[in-house]
Amino acid sequence: MKVFVLPSWYPTATHPISGGFVRDQARALADSGDDLQVVVGTWDHADGALSLREPASLLRAWRWKASLRAGPSWSADGKLAVVRTPALSWTLRVAGGGVAGLLAASRRNFAAARERHGDFDLLHAHVGFPAGHIARELAREHRLPYVLTEHMSPFPFPALRRGDTLRAELRQAFDDAARVLAVSPGLAADIARHGLPCHAVVPNVVDERRFPVEPPPSGRFVFLALGGLRPQKGFDLLLQALQRWNPDPSDVQLVIGGDGPLRAALQSQAEHLKVADRVRFLGPVAPDDVPRWMAASHAFVLPSRHETFGVVAAEALASGRPVIATRSGGPESFVDDTCGRLVGVGDVVGLAEALQWMRSHASGFDPLALRCRIERHCSRAAVSARLRAIYRSVIDGGDA
Repeated sequence: MKVFVLPSWYPTATHPISGGFVRDQARALADSGDDLQVVVGTWDHADGALSLREPASLLRAWRWKASLRAGPSWSADGKLAVVRTPALSWTLRVAGGGVAGLLAASRRNFAAARERHGDFDLLHAHVGFPAGHIARELAREHRLPYVLTEHMSPFPFPALRRGDTLRAELRQAFDDAARVLAVSPGLAADIARHGLPCHAVVPNVVDERRFPVEPPPSGRFVFLALGGLRPQKGFDLLLQALQRWNPDPSDVQLVIGGDGPLRAALQSQAEHLKVADRVRFLGPVAPDDVPRWMAASHAFVLPSRHETFGVVAAEALASGRPVIATRSGGPESFVDDTCGRLVGVGDVVGLAEALQWMRSHASGFDPLALRCRIERHCSRAAVSARLRAIYRSVIDGGDA
């Protein structure tokens, strides 16, 4: 089989976290057997995204575009092949957001992939728009089926709807896909509520090889939280819960890793709530450093307002660390009382109680059992096997 992958988000050197779950899945598929050729087509994604709210970003992006060869250019990521043609994009509210340019870049990428690898059997798009829309156009042009995996959180993004009416390109991408996949049952339900098809749930990949199970550290009990510092992630609620519990600073520390527009506000909130002596802000955490911080913690916290999956919580379980998470859409598909605690979204009291409970009970969890749980659910082998079966069913015209 030959599969051409079209991501809406994909990591770059300057944005190493964006779309990492797509890259991890593509890598796992490429490694799953010599009978499967996987090529990813990118347009450099976040590097070429213009922000009308930040005039300086316009100049940076235009300079970035001018400094690059037009493409397509190739790179190898182990067995995974990546072809890229840089393109600019911007808000959908202005002249279509540059989606026409992304489609043109993807056409060039696909033509280069066919020239190098021959004909492909199917396309796999990640996120209904823009990649789903682009996959639909390429599929029509080349008479190929395509699979669509949705990741939007929340679904759909506000820019893709007006009231209850979805953007036509988004609805068409779902309607014409040979298979629509969601990364969690919660997301599948959201998709169905908008009258769109969803045929199966296939979770995001956790590369378990990156996360050794190590004994918890000595000293203070460390809660770890990682993510973008923006409203969706609920770190403001976590700080409120920490204040409500009010643990001894010599006994408990909360470590928050990540960057984003709320960083200064969260640091000020910690001071205002008088919990700054129990909170450490790490700033940006590179993907390669995540395993080290997992190993330096005793438990992980994901206090999000909404999540389609929650890869970082699954990575914590792969590291043998129990998890506290909210019922925000994704985590409840793999977190329960056997591996941690679930609380309601926005429930500061419940979150405080879960933190306090975890401080006393974390040592009762078997790290290897936590690891095995996540390996069964979303390891490289488990997800690759499911996707390969779906690909084969699409190519053969059957059901997966």
